[in-house]
Amino acid sequence: MGDFKNEFSWSVSRDAAFKECRRKYYYAYYGYWGGWDRNNADYVTRTLYVLKQLQNRWLWKGSVVHHEIERVLKELVTTGRLVPFEKSVERVRYMMREGFRYSRDKLYWDHDGSMKDKTALFEHEYETGTPDEVWKKNYDEVVECLRAFYESPVLEEIKNTPHDKIISIESMNGAYFPFSGDKYFVKLDLAYEKDGGIEIVDWKTGSSAADDFQFRLYTLYAARELDAPHETISLTEYKLQSGESAVHKFSKEDLAAAEEYIKNSIQEMKDSLSDPDENAAVMKDFPRTEDEKTCAYCNFRKICFELD
Repeated sequence: MGDFKNEFSWSVSRDAAFKECRRKYYYAYYGYWGGWDRNNADYVTRTLYVLKQLQNRWLWKGSVVHHEIERVLKELVTTGRLVPFEKSVERVRYMMREGFRYSRDKLYWDHDGSMKDKTALFEHEYETGTPDEVWKKNYDEVVECLRAFYESPVLEEIKNTPHDKIISIESMNGAYFPFSGDKYFVKLDLAYEKDGGIEIVDWKTGSSAADDFQFRLYTLYAARELDAPHETISLTEYKLQSGESAVHKFSKEDLAAAEEYIKNSIQEMKDSLSDPDENAAVMKDFPRTEDEKTCAYCNFRKICFELD
């Protein structure tokens, strides 16, 4: 990773971190910068970088499912062939087994460079004593989610959709788009043209209620960046674990409210910076939360109270 600048951008996850704990926000978006260079980063920067990479088992489950769905869809669109369900499960089993071992042995601490494709699990770093049956259940739920994906009507629809009608299969990478002089980040699991409009698909792997605002953001992206009338944009949410689905559509007023929220959120974040033009931040300007429950599940808890 070369010498490049930490530029400001807005995302739903960044906004959530800012609201949850300002100090956590600082660690995750400023304090870690440069920590990927294992040989040259100082102790604090390196530690913050590694801890930033941690996922708990639920997030890991979601990232594995999304990664495999992306892989299956891209192979389908590129080659016209659908990977059999059994092969998909086989490669997920291998990926999770190898990732689990890597994380269990805490090899992520020895890795130099980007850790984008490395597995680092909160339960291993903090030695939570998670029993084997819980890990097995996590794997079983990944398989259940993949089965639901293979049985979903959208897969059959994509089989019959011309390649030039597929707008995006970007579940893991995402993209940045301009917003009032800044940039915001969005990840669409799947988007394609359908019946003169745009269909966005969002895969959910958990059981908790989805954030309606995130769906508004996806629709806002399609309206602004794909130049699509809002009434022609439809978002289908697939809850893979339960097999349920729901369709979301938003009005002009809904999208205007989302834009206003982003604008205000960006301003609040920038007001906390020591130099907004340079996207420079000072740790003391980002106080810790007083919510002990938040601290208990924070990636940075092992170093946070070492720092003034």
